[in-house]
Amino acid sequence: MNRQPRRSRQTGFGLVEVMVAVTLGLIVLAGVVVIFTAQRQVYRNASSQALIQNADSTIAAVITPTVRGAGFLGCSSMNSAGSYTYVGSPATPLSYSTSSAVQGYKASTMPTQIVTGTANDTKGTDWSPTLDSSLTTNGVAQGSDVLVLIGAKPGAQPIGVTAFNSGSLSVNNASALPSASTANPLLLSVSDCGKSAVFLATAISTSANTVTFTSGPNGTPTFANSSQLIPLQQTVYFIAKGDGGESALFQGTMSGPAASAAWTMNEMVPGVSNMQVRYGIGSNGQATQYVDASAVSSNGGWGAVTSIQLGFLIEGNLNSATIPSAATKYTLFNTTLTVPPDSRLRHTYFLTINTRNATL
Repeated sequence: MNRQPRRSRQTGFGLVEVMVAVTLGLIVLAGVVVIFTAQRQVYRNASSQALIQNADSTIAAVITPTVRGAGFLGCSSMNSAGSYTYVGSPATPLSYSTSSAVQGYKASTMPTQIVTGTANDTKGTDWSPTLDSSLTTNGVAQGSDVLVLIGAKPGAQPIGVTAFNSGSLSVNNASALPSASTANPLLLSVSDCGKSAVFLATAISTSANTVTFTSGPNGTPTFANSSQLIPLQQTVYFIAKGDGGESALFQGTMSGPAASAAWTMNEMVPGVSNMQVRYGIGSNGQATQYVDASAVSSNGGWGAVTSIQLGFLIEGNLNSATIPSAATKYTLFNTTLTVPPDSRLRHTYFLTINTRNATL
């Protein structure tokens, strides 16, 4: 009797086993996706937190030296008696204005919602006082206050004047001064601690240690040869639409001859969607009240400003926060800002800075 060869039994996964395996795989995959999504959100949130904190530090580093130097003229201040100007007829009332160290404009027309990257507002009457024409050319974000300062250039140190000549000054270290020309004059102040004069230098000679000017302090009033000379800077801060399409803090500096002076604007801190400013009014360097720009004139005037408070609304990247169910409100001093529901993390930041000239 012949035996049939024994066949090997083939084994494999059945349909039920395959379905169970696929189900388990999908569960694991879903868990991985959930973890990945959560970690990605944590990363986006942390990145935006770091971005916002960096914006805080940058704002303080940029604005504080300028505010501190506002009104400081080397050996005296714009608040001291006897301040003279020789800059000539200005392009606008604000150009090289030494009527006060600090000037500001309060946004009197607020948008319904603060949306990053909206078109700039060029209507001067949307601010109180009316925004100077030199600042409406490119516009400012609607709802943003505007702060203008004039005083010692940040980082500059006074240098000694050794002689007053006809059309020039002799100084002990002209190499410490920036360059100057007729087309791009240098704004300077000379002071003998009792009085001061502001003028535009048209040439700086480091070899001869001279500062040349067309109109300046070479007659009346008379300054002592021990006077101090220091470069000045007129600076403006505001919020506007940046090159990247989002709102940003801008800094502008005034340059050129007075009759054609203009701002050079630079985007300093992106992701800043609003700025509000209040001015400390008082005496002897002490503020007794804080008011916005529209109320300064009726509370002692710009010469009585001793400190400045600034508030900023700063935003992170898209998808850095959970989208709220409704618009969110933020308060900067007495101003309420409404932000549409989106996925941006936001934060308010405040600064109070004393002006150096208020204590001189």
